[in-house]
Amino acid sequence: MRCEGINVLLCDGAAAFQTVFHFHLHVIPRYTGDGWTIKATPPERERSLLDRDAQAIRDAVAAAG
Repeated sequence: MRCEGINVLLCDGAAAFQTVFHFHLHVIPRYTGDGWTIKATPPERERSLLDRDAQAIRDAVAAAG
């Protein structure tokens, strides 16, 4: 296909927009100017919530060994 780039997209679970409920992976060949875009506008989260989540991840990693 001689593409210039590749997007890999996995939607796992209804909250992640999965529409078929088995492992479903998209490999999308990309070309400059192809007109296909991914525009995400994630909601802003308070710094204290981000810090709390980061600490929970650090704690889980440390507990795992």
